Amino acid sequence: MLPSDYGPEDIEFWIEPPLLLSIQSDVRRLLDEGVDSQVLNLVRELRRIIEGKGLIKGINSSARAFNAYAIDSSYPTPPLELIGGVMTVLSYGYVGYLNGSYDRYMTGEVVFEDVGEFERVITRRAQVRERELAIKLLREKARGRKEVDLVILDGEIPIHPLPYNLPVEGGVLAHVTKVIGDLLNLAVKTGTPIIGVVKRVRSRLLSVLTNECLPMNDKLIASLVLNNGEYMVLGNYGEVMPQWVRVNYGDCELRKRCGGKNASCSDIKELMSRRLSEGLANIEKVFSGSAHPGLSMLSRVQVVFYKPRNGAPAVKLEVFNPSDKVSIDELVAYLESQTTDTGYPFLLDRLMSTLGSTLGSWITLGT
Repeated sequence: MLPSDYGPEDIEFWIEPPLLLSIQSDVRRLLDEGVDSQVLNLVRELRRIIEGKGLIKGINSSARAFNAYAIDSSYPTPPLELIGGVMTVLSYGYVGYLNGSYDRYMTGEVVFEDVGEFERVITRRAQVRERELAIKLLREKARGRKEVDLVILDGEIPIHPLPYNLPVEGGVLAHVTKVIGDLLNLAVKTGTPIIGVVKRVRSRLLSVLTNECLPMNDKLIASLVLNNGEYMVLGNYGEVMPQWVRVNYGDCELRKRCGGKNASCSDIKELMSRRLSEGLANIEKVFSGSAHPGLSMLSRVQVVFYKPRNGAPAVKLEVFNPSDKVSIDELVAYLESQTTDTGYPFLLDRLMSTLGSTLGSWITLGT
């Protein structure tokens, strides 16, 4: 049966009707599954819990001005497949807005690897380069060469596998711990807040509010629970992560692997019990700084959600605020005032546009 809103003049339909019908059917199914009475009841219950805990606050309508820097990176996908491996161009840089004028810096490198999981390699390389650039900015601030009130990163502040685990001492990921430790130490030394704006939200940390695995990710839940112009601080890593590990291995993974925690799958339950113990032990090592003292400050990273007044979806933030000179209220008000219809702060949008055009120029010159 043809959709009623398609006619013979719609050439897009006649090109690939099975594809378009399949997409339309799946979208309708997802909408039906995503906004049903069960979900609405869950949203109401979460709103009640959050209000009861006093977590919801209104975003201040007057935003304080900051000399802010946004840092991001970009690379083309898919990469270039060569006989000896895989190659791509990684570009990264920052845009700062200082007293009414912009401060820009762009650089990049060619990345060549002969590995099976190139996407993981290039993603981690990009994350490391972004944080190294943040370290460079904070060192410039410490020397009195730049005014930096806050640094905005694209994504979480730590790099996987932190804070859930520690890389093997002396292994290929050991540099990750050093970079994160140096970044946090310099943030403390200079009194500079570090804010991670998380675009691709897969986490379900809001599950700690109910101690049960929520059926949707944090971004969708926060978008439904919060009203425009509101924000909430879920808590810091030190409080949230141990609770989340318990919910994840005690409920989420059991639902995924054997249909629920009451299902009869003793082997899976035993495995999840071991992983729970290992996960809690690993988090304790990270937050205590027993292996890497600089990483203990990760426990102070706060998980924040806000919903802009302009109607965009909720935004997830990770905030490391080492100075009492700036409040979370002021940081959220500033970011909300900068949020565009994409749902992200203007500086990140501007930087992505600049990186994209720069990357295109490099590729054109290279070819």
